[in-house]
Amino acid sequence: MGRQSTPGTRVFQEFKRMIASRFESIGVYLPEKEVTTQSLVSSMETQPMFDLEKLTGVKSRRWRSDSEDCHTLAMSAIERCLHQSHYRADDIDVIVCTSITRFTGGLRFALEPGLSATLKNTLGMRRNALNFDITNACAGMFTGVYLMDQMIKSGAAKTGLVVSGECITPITETALKEINNPIDEQFASLTVGDSGAAVIMDRSVNEHSRLNFLELFTLAEFSEFCFGMPSNKNPGVAMYTKAMEIHATVIQRLPSFLGQFAERYQVSGIDFQHVIPHQTSERAIRTALELCSETFGDIPHICVSLDKFGNTSSTSHFVVLDDQMRQGIIKPGDNVLMLILASGIILGAASVTVGNLRGIN
Repeated sequence: MGRQSTPGTRVFQEFKRMIASRFESIGVYLPEKEVTTQSLVSSMETQPMFDLEKLTGVKSRRWRSDSEDCHTLAMSAIERCLHQSHYRADDIDVIVCTSITRFTGGLRFALEPGLSATLKNTLGMRRNALNFDITNACAGMFTGVYLMDQMIKSGAAKTGLVVSGECITPITETALKEINNPIDEQFASLTVGDSGAAVIMDRSVNEHSRLNFLELFTLAEFSEFCFGMPSNKNPGVAMYTKAMEIHATVIQRLPSFLGQFAERYQVSGIDFQHVIPHQTSERAIRTALELCSETFGDIPHICVSLDKFGNTSSTSHFVVLDDQMRQGIIKPGDNVLMLILASGIILGAASVTVGNLRGIN
């Protein structure tokens, strides 16, 4: 028996007849080295009051080698993305880099020249191709996707590349040195992993591969709940997170946000086969989605890859999408809800009908 048509499903089909962009191809790079949560915790002088692995679901994460930084992680992801794509580097009209971290030449944090300019030159893109950098915490890649979607739909660009190289485990190294009480604000730094992700976008040619709609909403009054900054004790970078306050704020507001999203676009959980939430804590993810069932309905499958990769910050949705497609869990033509959460606090949702992404099956 086929799935029954609902008012939301019919409206969904109306959206699919409008001009839209799509994910033409994606590329994800994960360093070879794996580091377990157990090994991190066992190396600490101050032990947490809780079982970090059980609480978060993070069993291991990928860790950069000495020769890897934000530039190399991003380039490795771009190379994989181009390998799957119809396009070459000189076909790309715009490159947007959305990394939170900006390490080049090892652990040298560089703001100028922008990483997008360095990547553009390394790739040999056309001189008149646009490049710019934006940072929006863990919502960075989807902020880049939002901008690229608007440029493609308006005709300002035909093809675009959104990329992030997150060399973020330096905050873990700082946390391991500095945590000195069982409820330290740096504990969230022990859940992150390094990665690179890239997506090429162009105009959708059919309803089987498209970005249907994307919403981002910022609650700036809660920006002080998380800071990424130079450590106030040692050389290096640190992240100070009020994790309980962030969780409580999201729990209070996410059901209403998704309810408004459902009403605006006339969709509900039945219109999606999968949801990919930002990868923070598995327990927190499932609790939040259970609370959203009244306003949005249940989504059949929640995609979580925290156990293998941890929280890869701005790349997390694409790391999970790539992993789930390679396993055959997400299939071409599936509707996927991308649930975007970031410090700031940023709430967002994107409806994506994924294509075959050029060989990722």
